[in-house]
Amino acid sequence: MPVKWKKNKNLKPQIILSKINSIKTVTDDKKISYSGFEYHNVMAVLQNMIQFPKSLEELDKESIISEAVNNIAKKADLDNTSVIDEINSLVRYKLAIRQLKYHMLTTISIKRPFPSKRIILEDSTIRILDYKYPKKYIGRDEIISKQNLDIVETPSNYTKLIVTLKSKSLNGAITKALRVLDIQRSIWCLFGNASWEIGGDDWQPINRIRLGGKHTLHKNTGKLATKVFWYEPNFVKTKLFYVDNFKDYKKNCAWALKQLKLSKYKTNIKDALIRYVRALDERDQNVALIRLWGAIEALAAPSESNYDLVTRRCSFLYSDQEYHKQVLEHLREYRNCSVHAGDQIGRAKTNCYQLQNYFYSLIIFHLKSANDFSSLEEANNFLDLPSNKKYLQKKKLLIEKAIKFIS
Repeated sequence: MPVKWKKNKNLKPQIILSKINSIKTVTDDKKISYSGFEYHNVMAVLQNMIQFPKSLEELDKESIISEAVNNIAKKADLDNTSVIDEINSLVRYKLAIRQLKYHMLTTISIKRPFPSKRIILEDSTIRILDYKYPKKYIGRDEIISKQNLDIVETPSNYTKLIVTLKSKSLNGAITKALRVLDIQRSIWCLFGNASWEIGGDDWQPINRIRLGGKHTLHKNTGKLATKVFWYEPNFVKTKLFYVDNFKDYKKNCAWALKQLKLSKYKTNIKDALIRYVRALDERDQNVALIRLWGAIEALAAPSESNYDLVTRRCSFLYSDQEYHKQVLEHLREYRNCSVHAGDQIGRAKTNCYQLQNYFYSLIIFHLKSANDFSSLEEANNFLDLPSNKKYLQKKKLLIEKAIKFIS
């Protein structure tokens, strides 16, 4: 599936390309430059006009678009066809590059006993270590210590973890590693987060299992793959996660991963899980609530502008539907309000816990129904059914008569 311009009649890429044409300068030796700061603004707009298929997720899209624009701009004026053709040409070249094995080293707020010490997910392996990193991984501490960044130090008792994967680029490797880790972490948080909180720190993220502040990428030899490391700018320390009923917790996590693999629309569920876990990493609960609502929308009303669908489909999962519709309407109203970061933060956290419970019910429904629906659309059609049992039974009889009649 090729890269395309997004299908939106209001997006007019040629206007942006013409702006780039007007600010470019090409020297006799084919070196290109752009005047002022407008280039960065127009490139940000241009990047949002281009649709990459899901299969190209690990490619560095920004650098591909930038390279394509420069390649064309050196020879001629930019236009819709030449730019998209050049992007697809570069994509084919990047895809032909041999994959290399990488290891991302990071830490996580979890303590023994671990739900699992080795997890295989999306062609990647997550290993949770008992103690230190193996000796072959060198350079991590040195490169981190050289950076003078104002980052909260990760507690030394955080558990060390390695994600091993294959990728065609450094950017693709770190993106894939964090994605895989967040899918797994979302399952752990799904069954590990508190469903409610009395008291506590209003500015402490809801997720009980969070990543450490710094991540490094290594070659298969153990040496650093790059002199850059990735960090969490909003890192907040937390206590190490421990669950009392470990046997049930481990069983629930294993069940969820098994059901996720069975689902016909697992990609939709994974995307929603990633949005959920990243939302509840936020310390500003107003931001967390907005992002968490987006995670629910990704399942309950994807690509649909009818905002009533979320409340209707989520409330269908409960016996007292009218009550839950009201709670969901209240949460939607709060989400639509523009709230200052420090305003009503306690109320925002309470609302986040409420919304988390609805997300949990929705995810559990989709996981339990892994063998029942062939697509997310089909599952949502089920959630759109009336909740009146007598009406459904009558409808069933009519459908059976219709099937008999046409047969």
